[in-house]
Amino acid sequence: MKTNKTKPKQIIKTAFIAILLISQMLLHAQITVDSSDMPYPNDTIRISTGLNLDFIDYTETGEDFTWDFSELIPIFQTIDTFISPSQTPFIYQIFFVQHSNLARRYIQDLPIPDFELSNVYYYYKNSGSRYDNVGYAASINGLPLPVRFSSPDVLYRFPFEYGNQDSSVSGIEYNIPGTGYLLIDRKRKNTVDGWGTLITPYGSFEVLRMTSEVTEYDSIYIDSLEMGVPVNRNYIEYKWMAKGRKIPLLQITSDLSGLIVTYQDSARINLDNLNEYFIKKESLKVYPNPASSELSVEFDLIRQGDLNIDIYDISGKQLYNESIHSLVSGFNRIMINLENLSLANGTYLITIRADNQFVSRKVIIRNQ
Repeated sequence: MKTNKTKPKQIIKTAFIAILLISQMLLHAQITVDSSDMPYPNDTIRISTGLNLDFIDYTETGEDFTWDFSELIPIFQTIDTFISPSQTPFIYQIFFVQHSNLARRYIQDLPIPDFELSNVYYYYKNSGSRYDNVGYAASINGLPLPVRFSSPDVLYRFPFEYGNQDSSVSGIEYNIPGTGYLLIDRKRKNTVDGWGTLITPYGSFEVLRMTSEVTEYDSIYIDSLEMGVPVNRNYIEYKWMAKGRKIPLLQITSDLSGLIVTYQDSARINLDNLNEYFIKKESLKVYPNPASSELSVEFDLIRQGDLNIDIYDISGKQLYNESIHSLVSGFNRIMINLENLSLANGTYLITIRADNQFVSRKVIIRNQ
């Protein structure tokens, strides 16, 4: 009886080829994100707001997909710092220490006329099965206002894998004695609809892509103004998540007002972080603020040079650009006619650029 025997060298060669094939498959396999990949207290993450989405259809997705956002242009940077709820103001702790294990400072202040908003915190609960936004806290006109969702807003369920679908309903209904009334009714539908490679100015990463469709009804009534502002919002959040990256590597929020694009990034050179490079930063003044018809920008230049002045809305859309050449060293004032821009009431970002350096200031537009 004749027996076929595979030679040892052939066995080794076949095994080696099989290992190579498996390795290549693993390199391009979809990842899984779990609760250990979410933020922890003392995590800090640098976030850039980006422009220039014309080069890609950000809604496209699929299996083993490549999203190339390498041409994003950063115009503004912040640092997200996560802390323990026990590190937040004591009055907030009473409401949140037993219901959350993570907090994030959102914004320093929001100078809306007759409605000063400060000390804003978001609170989260990271468990083995999901990651929730459990509520917010802020001071309104100096009055502390901690509010929890009646049911948490479920941002992610674990394990976070391709093909997952889930939904949640959350809401807040809160009466603020002597100040007003707040109502939020939110419905969220999450779908993990893609996996593959994400490329940004920060690098290349293996990711899962989630689409969150949010329907929200917001209503706030302010006693001092004797008026309420009801808002129906429908928006979509596109999030690209990776192992160990804490928050989305890239997030694009799309609603009727436009797009907001944020992504994790390295430190960019910014005049705010320099003592004296081109502009003496302490000399920069943007006024009046709030503004309506005209805006003055004043600054002292270290030396003669050229500048660009841009105005962006909160979604990062450029609404104004002016190149100014051969400015003299020392004091300069530039006047911007806002009436020609037809800006709606709201918050905008004015940016002064010199080569690769930039400095930004927020300005509120309040039309008469």
